[in-house]
Amino acid sequence: MNHNTDLAHISVMPNEVVEQLGFAPAGVFVDGTTGCRAGHAKAILSRLPQASQVICMDRDPEAIKSCQSVLAEFTGRYTAVNRGYEELASVIAELGITDVSGVNLDLGVSSDQLSSERGFSFRKGQPLDMRFNPEGGDLSAAEVIANIDQKELAKQLWELAEVPAAERLAKRMKEASRQGLMETTDDLVAVCNEVLGPRIRKISSATLPFQALRIMVNRELERLDSFLESAPGLLAKGGRIAILSFHSVEDRMVKFAFRRLAETGDFKMPFRKAMKPSREEILSNRRSRSAKLRVLERCN
Repeated sequence: MNHNTDLAHISVMPNEVVEQLGFAPAGVFVDGTTGCRAGHAKAILSRLPQASQVICMDRDPEAIKSCQSVLAEFTGRYTAVNRGYEELASVIAELGITDVSGVNLDLGVSSDQLSSERGFSFRKGQPLDMRFNPEGGDLSAAEVIANIDQKELAKQLWELAEVPAAERLAKRMKEASRQGLMETTDDLVAVCNEVLGPRIRKISSATLPFQALRIMVNRELERLDSFLESAPGLLAKGGRIAILSFHSVEDRMVKFAFRRLAETGDFKMPFRKAMKPSREEILSNRRSRSAKLRVLERCN
């Protein structure tokens, strides 16, 4: 994860996403993770004439506010909705839409979120929050640590981010939480440094625990699983879903879900191996280096 929060957010693989969605028929398109800069949504609106309407979804209320000024030139062609992509079926039903032609998800964290004051990065003195939507009913990272069982915390740290010494770190995190010393990003960084040392595998020792906590706080795997269950059935014939993942667990979930659907004969994967960013893109946007793009198309 890139924690240089001075960099402006640049959408990952926009050309590849638009190219793959360009094979879909005319109709309603969805950017399920629009973000503050609305990079993929803007590319779809600019370059896909068959996108008669684009539904711009995001759980983060700040992203929804910001994206509307970015997309001002497309007023009338898009609808901004402050909901998570896992709620796509409900959203299109409420809008009176029966099916969609294309859906894009970017499962990464944006530079705008990393530079916010919600504890996504190592910026000093931030509350240990990490919620994409602070008003959505989820527990903050500090509350998750306080409430979760120590063994379960260790299990999640290992499974979600392969954090070394996960059991020792979980034990120390729980102790610090009970002492009231797990309320800020500084508190978490201090505990990670104490247990793991300042660096692991050439990165800050707090990077992987931060990643695991963010996934836990926002229930990212549960939400993705829900989307993968419901969204393919919402596609029109010839419609496509394009998903960018940056995390091995998420990529495996997408890969296996798409392969299972392709085996039914009602769907196909236009390419079997994940598409990766070009060397040029990686050099110009370090955030793209771990990206994998997978696409599913409805045949029947």
